[in-house]
Amino acid sequence: MKTVLHINRVRNFLFMILLLMVSGCTSISNTPPSWLNSLYDKSCDKDSYLCAIGSGSSREKAIDSALASLSQVFNSQVKSVTSVISISTAEMGGMFSESSEMFDQSSVTSSTDKIIGAEVVNTYIDSTQRVFVRVALNREEAANIYKEEIAELDLSILEVERRILTLHDDLTRYFTLSKAVGYARKQQLLYNQIQVLLNQSQESRLASLERKLINLASSVKISIEIDSSQGGEVLKAAFSQKLNNLGFTIVNDVGEANAFLFVKCDIVPLNIEDSPYKYATYTMWAKMMSGGTTLYSYNTSEREAALSDEDAMKKALNRVSSVAVDEFFHLLEESLGGL
Repeated sequence: MKTVLHINRVRNFLFMILLLMVSGCTSISNTPPSWLNSLYDKSCDKDSYLCAIGSGSSREKAIDSALASLSQVFNSQVKSVTSVISISTAEMGGMFSESSEMFDQSSVTSSTDKIIGAEVVNTYIDSTQRVFVRVALNREEAANIYKEEIAELDLSILEVERRILTLHDDLTRYFTLSKAVGYARKQQLLYNQIQVLLNQSQESRLASLERKLINLASSVKISIEIDSSQGGEVLKAAFSQKLNNLGFTIVNDVGEANAFLFVKCDIVPLNIEDSPYKYATYTMWAKMMSGGTTLYSYNTSEREAALSDEDAMKKALNRVSSVAVDEFFHLLEESLGGL
């Protein structure tokens, strides 16, 4: 019996040694490590790393908790930077590993993937078997990854600008340039992240591209013609609002316009035998033109149901003036602004 007990103790001892060897910075002790109380230390100083701690019933859950905390801290700081930039503008958006002794190199899976480059640097298991981990984000290395993404977006912006030089229609140029603005907004988010990581102000092309887009929009004057069996004024108001939101000018005199929007819409009642409901169908066809050329055309048809013919017609008009109009502009931007 004593021999069996001795063998079991030896096995347990060897298992603990093996566990410590495999887990790198893992420790099991009644005495909490210093990093639980002081997040940063010599191995993970605040100037070089962004750290967070998490805990859970397993190592995987502790890692998820730590990465979630890191993501919350990081993104809240990015959001603060974004807010400052937005206010300023008003007044004038994978994991990597490095071979290093301090990093726990064991395999990590996590449901939190908002942070690029986060690493587990310490693991601690207390006397109740609860697991604590500290994760660290190397500020410089993460910033370099963001800079690579920014460079790729720069190439996309240059491609858009080269295409604009071949275009002579202001409306098409507007939607093409809006693609570059979209790339620049993604860049701005990355610049904000770099600013948080390196505590250095970053400049992007977003503001200048947005100004160009506003200036280009101001040169577009659109005449709207609506041919509708029902709710023509409602439809015209819906299209006008969308066009005004883009910065375009709506003109009543066709002679002043350099772009034209033609819309035909039919809303009619529909009777279905043995149905307790009343129905109405709408069919809308629209096209955007400039200089005698059709830049984009669109058509759609849907059915609405209600308890009375009047309500069914109202529902159809409401839907065509909201959903269909939204879809028209979404597809218009995709069509004219696509590369």
